[in-house]
Amino acid sequence: MAYGPMAKKWHIRPKSPLAQKLAKNLGINSILAQVLINRGVRDEESARAFMFPRLADMPDPWLLPDMEKAVDLVCTSIANQDPITIYGDYDADGLTGACLLYHFFKDLGVPCAVYVPNRLKEGYGLNHEAVRKIRGAGQGLLITVDCGVSNEQEVALARELGMKVIVTDHHRIPKDIRFHCPVINPQRADSSYPGMELAGVGVAFLLAVGVRARLRERGYFGGRAEPDMRDFLDLVAVGTVADQVPMLGQNRAFVKYGLSRLMSTRWPGLEALVESSAADPKNIDSTVVAFRVAPRLNAPGRISSPDICLRILMAEEKESVVQLASEINAVNALRQRLEQDVLRDIAGVIERNESILDKKVLVFGKEGWHEGVLGIVASRLVDKYYRPTLVLTFEGQKAKGSGRSIDKFNLYEAVCRIGDLLDRFGGHSHAAGFSLQRAKFNELKKTITEIAEESLEGEDLRPVLNIDAEVHFKEISRKLVDALDTLAPYGNGNPEPIFCTRSVQVLEARVVGEKHLKMLLREDGKLYDAIGFHMGTKIPWVGTHIDIAYTPKLNSWQGYESLQLKLADFREHVP
Repeated sequence: MAYGPMAKKWHIRPKSPLAQKLAKNLGINSILAQVLINRGVRDEESARAFMFPRLADMPDPWLLPDMEKAVDLVCTSIANQDPITIYGDYDADGLTGACLLYHFFKDLGVPCAVYVPNRLKEGYGLNHEAVRKIRGAGQGLLITVDCGVSNEQEVALARELGMKVIVTDHHRIPKDIRFHCPVINPQRADSSYPGMELAGVGVAFLLAVGVRARLRERGYFGGRAEPDMRDFLDLVAVGTVADQVPMLGQNRAFVKYGLSRLMSTRWPGLEALVESSAADPKNIDSTVVAFRVAPRLNAPGRISSPDICLRILMAEEKESVVQLASEINAVNALRQRLEQDVLRDIAGVIERNESILDKKVLVFGKEGWHEGVLGIVASRLVDKYYRPTLVLTFEGQKAKGSGRSIDKFNLYEAVCRIGDLLDRFGGHSHAAGFSLQRAKFNELKKTITEIAEESLEGEDLRPVLNIDAEVHFKEISRKLVDALDTLAPYGNGNPEPIFCTRSVQVLEARVVGEKHLKMLLREDGKLYDAIGFHMGTKIPWVGTHIDIAYTPKLNSWQGYESLQLKLADFREHVP
């Protein structure tokens, strides 16, 4: 009996001999201790810091190279009343970071402008036309957010035009690049800052912290209210979650406290985005941000222009944001339709030629697909088929593409190997973007297929499900679920814990909501409801025994709370 088109390989973490000791010393459940150890937390001090992150433990921002220079440059510009422009990326991280600095400067009584490029017309990062436009408006200081480390020429142009520049970014810095301006980036090789994995908005926040501290030293706030940095933590949380940086270290404190602030946010635009997403404003976690708020902030930049997101995040009057939130919802719905159109086309291609799935890499291209959804579509296909995937759109003689990959296939290295076929490319191990001449599409497809065939084994194409511990139903309780909540916020590097239980009997099994699987399960006399989202096509026979992988959750329905198992996978039990 098989359940599903692609069986996952279960990797059950072995019990650590440290778990009982850690549990005893901390006074916590041994299952929670095991999960902590699985996350690399092996001592009491680290465990407390992980479960109860504190903003007070934030590393010293002055450890970031060029922070002193950048802060002094900002303070000098404020003193000289130099016009300031914040240049942010068009995604949720860049938007929240740019608007954080906008509101921060406004709290200081310092006017500034915000510029976010149009992805479809201007591309990623700084561009020459934008720099000239900003200088033409008389701007004196340019501060980048979530971009800039790849823009040596554009930064040089800005300085040639008489502008002062500060680059704040978190992306990997290209080799041999040289700047003659402050560059605040935790990825710098000469950085002694302990947190390398900040999002762009996190770096912008640290710049603001430094500026406030220096202004305080200079007596700027005599008789003037200081900005409350806690007001900006919800923006930091949204950008950090949206950018999928590791939910470890300082990011945990940013997101934990930021989510709390988001429930009573100062910013009408964030409040409107949460309300328009149908999320419970009093129960916001990282999942709500990742799957409801962030997609709405990203959609306009993908499909048309990010300006509407800029306007809603900069707004300070609630009356002005309701219509904007409605318009953003409409753009997000359009993004979903465009995405489904491409997925439907690709499903038709596969249906007509199922041998495509025998390849170790999937490559699809068609005229008319919207370039803004190519990356999302590639991600969906990787999730479904667990193959490196490239999706391209054709326009005239040009082709643009986006790729996503699996753990065992470094996509950026593969794209570098075919760089002679491409006009432009960039990315990292799991994602890449590129452009080329349409006439070279077939050669690209052939070459990337050859690279995948030589570098991937069959077992590499089988997804691995990491399981934190094997447990019995009698060990699952409300007390355990409450204890596991201390592991939140969840995200990259800190996924929700997954457990497995073997030889569970299926008492009931049915499809709900057309595509979800709901079951009643029993193990050793203990019964639990289980829900498998998007598992409605694989229903086990009632009375059979299965092994299940799941996360225990508290389910609330019409005022009634009960424990429910959220399934990650299940398989036939083999004695």
